[in-house]
Amino acid sequence: MPGTGVGPRRLLNKWRARPGYDWLIVIVVLGLHLAWVRWTNGGDLLGKPGREQRLQIYTAGATVVAVVGSFVTAAVALYAAASGRRMRTLRAAEHLASQFRRNWVSILSATLLIAGVCLLATILDVTKSDPGGVHWMVEAALILGVARAYRLLWLFNAVIMASDRDLADRTPDTRQPQT
Repeated sequence: MPGTGVGPRRLLNKWRARPGYDWLIVIVVLGLHLAWVRWTNGGDLLGKPGREQRLQIYTAGATVVAVVGSFVTAAVALYAAASGRRMRTLRAAEHLASQFRRNWVSILSATLLIAGVCLLATILDVTKSDPGGVHWMVEAALILGVARAYRLLWLFNAVIMASDRDLADRTPDTRQPQT
């Protein structure tokens, strides 16, 4: 959208700078899905299976999030260990440093929250048809997980790119001159 100052890249950058916007995504996506289920009387993927299958889904969700949590730890370790010029710039530029910290903390806290919600759902989902709507709570947590997974990929990519560029700056050019 030339001239308006609002384009897809600018919106994406605003979203990346504010992890709290993920909750808005959760509300919108969950609200639209709930409306669709109410309107069509179908499409309730987590509510349709029986209790045993829902419990397996909750357990799998908690397991996947725990595995992702280990990736978060690895990504934070990579970020902390990187010491090149670009990484120092990322850490020193206050707006970038605070944006990175907010994103790392939001991703790590989301993994804990999602795993906790999935485990709590295994306790609360006690009936055959889930009339209490526990599966909606899990769906909200999983939507948050998708949004935060994108953040993790974005951050991990940014750290790897900066580290690779810093490494390239320190490595002498070993290519043969063309004759």
